[in-house]
Amino acid sequence: MSRTQPGAASRRTFLKVVGGAVGAAALPLSRAASGQVGDPHAYDVVVIGGGFAGVSAARELRHAGLHTLLLEARNRLGGRTFTARIGDELFDLGGTWVHSSQPHVFAEVNRYGLELVETPGAIPELLLWWDGERAREAGVREWAPLLKEAFCAPDGGVPEAPMSVLKGYALLSRQMSEFHAGAAAAFPRPFDPFFADTWQEADALSVRDRLDQLGLSDARRGLLEGVLGASAHGDFDQASLLEMLRWWSLSGYDLQRYSDSVARFRLRDGTVSLIDAMVEDGRPDVRLGTPVAQVVQDGTQVVVTTERGERIRARAVVAALPMNVLAKIRFTPELHPDKLAASRERHAGAGIKLYARVRGELPPLAIFAPESEPLSSVFTMGGSSHGTELVAFGTDPRRIDAHSAAAVQSFLRRFLPDVEVSDTVAYDWHLDPWSLGTWCVLRKGQMGKYLAALRASHGRVHFAGADWALGWRGFIDGAIESGIRVAQQVVAQLEDRAEPAAAAASPAAGAGEAALRQCAVCHPTDASGKPGVGPNLRGVHGRPAASDPGYAYSEALRSRGATWSDAELDAFLADPAGYAPGTWMPFAGIHDPDERAAVIRVLRELK
Repeated sequence: MSRTQPGAASRRTFLKVVGGAVGAAALPLSRAASGQVGDPHAYDVVVIGGGFAGVSAARELRHAGLHTLLLEARNRLGGRTFTARIGDELFDLGGTWVHSSQPHVFAEVNRYGLELVETPGAIPELLLWWDGERAREAGVREWAPLLKEAFCAPDGGVPEAPMSVLKGYALLSRQMSEFHAGAAAAFPRPFDPFFADTWQEADALSVRDRLDQLGLSDARRGLLEGVLGASAHGDFDQASLLEMLRWWSLSGYDLQRYSDSVARFRLRDGTVSLIDAMVEDGRPDVRLGTPVAQVVQDGTQVVVTTERGERIRARAVVAALPMNVLAKIRFTPELHPDKLAASRERHAGAGIKLYARVRGELPPLAIFAPESEPLSSVFTMGGSSHGTELVAFGTDPRRIDAHSAAAVQSFLRRFLPDVEVSDTVAYDWHLDPWSLGTWCVLRKGQMGKYLAALRASHGRVHFAGADWALGWRGFIDGAIESGIRVAQQVVAQLEDRAEPAAAAASPAAGAGEAALRQCAVCHPTDASGKPGVGPNLRGVHGRPAASDPGYAYSEALRSRGATWSDAELDAFLADPAGYAPGTWMPFAGIHDPDERAAVIRVLRELK
């Protein structure tokens, strides 16, 4: 474990420390695993980014028979997950927990027969929190007053708290339920967030806005802020309330299930064991230590240029990059302005995660503190002959030197006066040039402004990543969800462009259907008429714009007052942003008039 002294958290020392750590997912700088032969600079698909999204996409593309190259800037795979071996122990320095409520990652765990272990602090025997002046305790000895608070409602009321009070969580359960009130209304279908527009009000609020609405005393607010600090993992003024409602909805609106979903079960051999299994299964070509500088596409191919100047040709590209890093690569044609704006704004996830080893044996415990404190939450990870291991989260890395045992010990002694911290280990994700932050927690307003644009394809370039997943965004599960979905899009695009059957029968119709497929990334065309990320296109020709009652349109399009005639559709498809400035349509337009005419012919027939 690191014993670096305070003030050492600079980019130079960070890179030195990371260079010395043994990453468990490190492969040789170049690995040709697919068994393909031929031009070493030509592939069916190049995947940029070797996190779980990129690895998932590469595996699926290989299973589809496509010659696939996976490029990763770091000297290891895993992206913002990182299993480091220090001595005889493994530490997941980024990305750790999985749960059956996360369907994509849990299917992979079962697929490869990986073993899970439990985190003791997820169901603590001792619950401590800082009330602004002193540490308060709610452990086994405190069950009686907590039960009374939960079940003895005033004025003849009925008990409000769930049965999780039996584990010492009555107060916290009530606070979490109050904080997340409205989650079910905002997300009636948690894995389909655009199903309704009821989320928009919460998108305008920050985590702090909601906390202020509750009017809690300092004594109670510290407990709630500690839990939220480990989730929002960034400035409460910036982190969107909507993101926290999403986590709560996905967890089934229950504190125990929430705790189980986000911090209870982890892979015995680290997240690297899942990455390794997926890479071995798909066997794409892999090149590590290969940052990408530029991506240029025309109508037939994409050329990827690495920072060393190597040019690699492909029929399609999957950009599996964090939102904060996307703008670092030059794309030609240039990306949609909303993609670039989101990347430059960055999301709110910018906190710290550290492990601390303390001497002696401690009971399974959880510690919480207000967001303004150096650490928001600390809980027991396990024990060994070396002592007890704790994991901790804070919202701002500037508040504590995560590499200093003395600094961490000083904080912990507020709660455990005799505790002795022998070592700490942490990874400074905000200094990592290929992450520039931790997991994705969108800022307030970013879902409405940017999420659809971030998910949209850009010609032959498709975008995968945990940062724009629909379900468990920011989690391993979201990365896998996104990688698999985008791989399916790429396969369909390459198969359709090869020799479309419709084009052979009717060139004009075939051109329209082929062009319409790029719209299908966001717009369903099935007979149900139900929207997806965008409204359903069936029956759109001839009806008023922004008139589907099941979809929330932008004010820009609603106020246009148009009817989708041939002329209006032609103007919109040529330049959506110019046609309705402020539209949420993240699409640069179809510049070829013949291609637009072909699309309109297909829409006319799509009744």
